[in-house]
Amino acid sequence: MTADELQTYLASIPDKVLSEIANVLQEQAKRLSDAQRAALQGQEAAPAEGGTLKQSCRVETGEDPLDVHVVAGGDLTETEVRTGSGEPYDYALGFEFGNSRQAARPFFYSTYRAMKSEINTAIAEATQKALDD
Repeated sequence: MTADELQTYLASIPDKVLSEIANVLQEQAKRLSDAQRAALQGQEAAPAEGGTLKQSCRVETGEDPLDVHVVAGGDLTETEVRTGSGEPYDYALGFEFGNSRQAARPFFYSTYRAMKSEINTAIAEATQKALDD
């Protein structure tokens, strides 16, 4: 299905159905973000780590109510690779995938993979229920 075909199809769905789907997307995104923060709870143990990585786990919504993203990192966790280098380094990526000085401590994708089936089922059920009503 092309992007234009998808837009045409979405435009044909009643607003009530889109609203129901948007609600379940937000709900599932919040559940995933909360689970990612919980996964970090036990991993962020060093005294120097002030919890900014956990704070950076969030849900972002675009202009379209169906445009929902679960993200971590960004301004709260970004610093320079080395002082004065001018090269950005996102601590969230180093934490998730590891680097030359620390082993990977996955929290983002591992949580998503563990919850993916449950999230897809909730979205499919809500979509079917909304279409049936």
